[in-house]
Amino acid sequence: MKTSFVTLLALLFAFTCYSQKNIDTIYGNPRYVKEKVEFLKKNKQNYTFMEGDGDYGHATILTPENLKDKFHAFWFKYPDVAYINYEKEFLKNGKPKNETWRDKDEDFVMKYEYSYNKEGNLSEKKETFFDYEHNLVKYTYDYNGKLRSSISTYSDETDLFYYLLFKYDSIGNLIKTSRYDAFGYVNSDYKNYNKQNKLIREFQHIPRKWRENKNGSRLFARDSTGTWRNIKKLKYDVNDNLIYEERYNDRDIIRSKTIYKYDNDNIIERTIYNTPSDTSYHYKAIFKYNKLDLKIKEESIFSGRKEKTVTRIYDDNYIVHITIEEIGKTYNIDYKYDLDKKGNWIKIIKIVNDEPLYVWSRKIKYY
Repeated sequence: MKTSFVTLLALLFAFTCYSQKNIDTIYGNPRYVKEKVEFLKKNKQNYTFMEGDGDYGHATILTPENLKDKFHAFWFKYPDVAYINYEKEFLKNGKPKNETWRDKDEDFVMKYEYSYNKEGNLSEKKETFFDYEHNLVKYTYDYNGKLRSSISTYSDETDLFYYLLFKYDSIGNLIKTSRYDAFGYVNSDYKNYNKQNKLIREFQHIPRKWRENKNGSRLFARDSTGTWRNIKKLKYDVNDNLIYEERYNDRDIIRSKTIYKYDNDNIIERTIYNTPSDTSYHYKAIFKYNKLDLKIKEESIFSGRKEKTVTRIYDDNYIVHITIEEIGKTYNIDYKYDLDKKGNWIKIIKIVNDEPLYVWSRKIKYY
């Protein structure tokens, strides 16, 4: 059943999976942070989807944001854990200076270095990878401080680049993103908004069309007119809550529909139809909240069959206990926190069915 749970994680909980104090918050002015998960039992390591997967998992997009989101989701929602091991330096103004990620053997995986202009906007980001090749991204801004363009270059392919150009409406909404590479124009994404400045449609222009060849084959060839396709469409209720979302595939056919229901501003139900022509095949998540709007229960249902229930208990807005009920299995998980003098957590022990298994540590140095 674990494969189905991972699928549910990706489909149902693509955004923040828990409600508590922001676990990334650091009080004070940090100059250095190191986070790492450690394993108290040799036979209990991080979850892997396939044999031979690296420490950071199967087909994982190696960006700090993606790795942290994945780790947080597993830590507070599953009996298993993902892996995390990085150190990050900050400038005195609180902006990140660099961060380095490593594997279990402390071998180098990747490093990000950041530079800023005099207005404090990110001007350069350098990504160095395990083979020590790197990408360099440079950013420019308009007089309102809005991102105007970015250009990416690559140390291992010096003749290639990737250029993005951004356009905004009169009130600052992003309405167009155009992409170019060494071969010319690639495509453009467009965004439409309603009167409340909520995104209602995202669509794309591609400078190519399908052409029929004499031998019966087809070629997606460059064309001056090009092709238009939808990316997604959205609808909102009278309170500006998102209630409906359609996503499209590359052939401009709806590939999924998502319906949201609310109690005030809290999502209480989210249903995803990945086969829109067959509504019996769907994923549903049902949520309950306490008086502080903290999420205390969520149920995962696949085509009418309850796959998983997670209930949470909080103390001072921190998750201290969760119960996971899967088909034929129940896990009781406790979290024990250690805080430093500034009130920042520096260690969380994850105890699964009364067995301490994982330690998530955070070392903080301050200015």
